[in-house]
Amino acid sequence: MKNGSYTEYDSRQVGLTESALLTIWPNLEPWHEDLVLVGGLVPRYICGDISAPRLLPRPVTIDADMGVALGASAGGMSSMQFALLEKGFQKTTSPEGLIRYEQKIGDYSIPIDFLTDAPPNTRGSVIVDDIVASVLPGINRALKTARTMTVTGMDLAGKPQTAVVRVSEVGTFLAMKLRAFFDREEGKDAFDILYTLLNYDRGTNAAVAAFGEELRAGNPACPDALRCLEKHFNSETSLAPVKAAQFFPGPAKPNELGDIRIQRLQIQQEMVNAARLLQKALTV
Repeated sequence: MKNGSYTEYDSRQVGLTESALLTIWPNLEPWHEDLVLVGGLVPRYICGDISAPRLLPRPVTIDADMGVALGASAGGMSSMQFALLEKGFQKTTSPEGLIRYEQKIGDYSIPIDFLTDAPPNTRGSVIVDDIVASVLPGINRALKTARTMTVTGMDLAGKPQTAVVRVSEVGTFLAMKLRAFFDREEGKDAFDILYTLLNYDRGTNAAVAAFGEELRAGNPACPDALRCLEKHFNSETSLAPVKAAQFFPGPAKPNELGDIRIQRLQIQQEMVNAARLLQKALTV
């Protein structure tokens, strides 16, 4: 489960999520070509400079999601699970009952989730190399279209690290996020979609075009993504715009400032505009 509103996210735990990525990525070098960063960390890297004022605050996440190719293997020379154990990550179970790899840092639990495409399956889990990966349609497209980016920061041991990481491109990210909202109706997913469309470093039109390319390429996340757009984005009072505004600036409160109500309405309107742009990608 995601937190219900932006303010519920602890800034230190959010920062540790990137540190977890910088901790495990070097240890997973034998599998780098079969791995791609997906999920909530992605907007951090594909949405460019954050120094300019923005309508929305930077997205937050408390887990790192790694897409992995179903056939990933180091040829018996190494073990992916051992590479994780070596960095202090233990196999555990998420609140949703999914297998993940987690490290405790003080009061925080820092999880790494592995995801893979295993058609025709759309749910469940499979063994990849020697780890458990949850099935998520769209991972193969994320692997194929990934962008290589340099990530700099501190690892979980507090040491500076620079890693060249394969990151999901915007088209696959939007397809999977829309599918996620269709599946679990979480405000954070809707918020991430809007933020990414507004702030993608190559521009909103390029993001829309990339989503259209996923449709044409037959990304298996797209059928649910389209159903999501049709069902949940029709007006300012539809589920996705309302959920996004409940996530940020937060649920409506009695006697709240008028500026907050205006901001919430603006976000709901922006969500509808964003959906219309994505739906136009169907006809391009």
